Amino acid sequence: MAKNILAQMMQEYDNLTRSERKIVDYVLEHQKETQYISITDLSAECEVAVSTVSLFCRKLKLAGFNDFKLELARAALPDGANKSQLAGEILPGDSLSTVMGKVLHTVQEELNNSYHMLSAPAVARAVDLLRGAGQVVCLGQGNHSVVALAAWAQFSTTSSKFKTIQDSHMQAVVLSTLSKEDVVIYFSYSGATHEALEAAEIIRGRGAKLILVTRYLNSPASAYADTVLLCGPNEQPFQFGSSAALMAQLYVVEVLLSEFIRRDPDQAERNRQSVGKALTRKCV
Repeated sequence: MAKNILAQMMQEYDNLTRSERKIVDYVLEHQKETQYISITDLSAECEVAVSTVSLFCRKLKLAGFNDFKLELARAALPDGANKSQLAGEILPGDSLSTVMGKVLHTVQEELNNSYHMLSAPAVARAVDLLRGAGQVVCLGQGNHSVVALAAWAQFSTTSSKFKTIQDSHMQAVVLSTLSKEDVVIYFSYSGATHEALEAAEIIRGRGAKLILVTRYLNSPASAYADTVLLCGPNEQPFQFGSSAALMAQLYVVEVLLSEFIRRDPDQAERNRQSVGKALTRKCV
């Protein structure tokens, strides 16, 4: 049977650099926490460079840091365990009513956590940027593109300056033609994907503003953001784009929309009346 990642790290310990040993020491002492931490936060905790963490993962013959977290999760599983046991929520023996209750409890808990994570000054700064923008582009990749689409759909009923682009190539085209008066809302759980970083670099190069909605304050993309809106659960390593993460981001969208409308309710109402009349014609 193949060694798990913990045994592999211990076996390689004497061959590692001093910085890499600091990573191993931290992981062994904080195994559970490391499953949820970002690569930037881990590098800060260990006082090593982000590139050192990446090289350490590759030295263990892993594809990257996310792969490393997956292996940590597998090492924590007892024999025969599965993903539902790792989540510790929905169990095979649960009744349908129990499943419904657990899901409701999870959603309520995650929304409550997002409320406490979200900073009022950061929201105020974000709405300042939205109201002063020439145009606002709502973007995201993967499942988070759904949130970007929902944000555009919500804001478009109150203002004509909001838009979204789903195709990654067209996103690059739009970003490369932004002006200094434009704003981008980017939804990214990790804030550490290649797409998010490439977009952030283009946005900065154009002098436009970036509102980043993410789980991690110290994510790589946060360094480019004019304001960072924190939200989201501690996703299990086997989860990617969980419903809880999407709902947390939708909560942020609703907060931004409500504050955007509150600052100029008359204009928002006029736009909504116009939209309402147009949509009424579509009803049977």
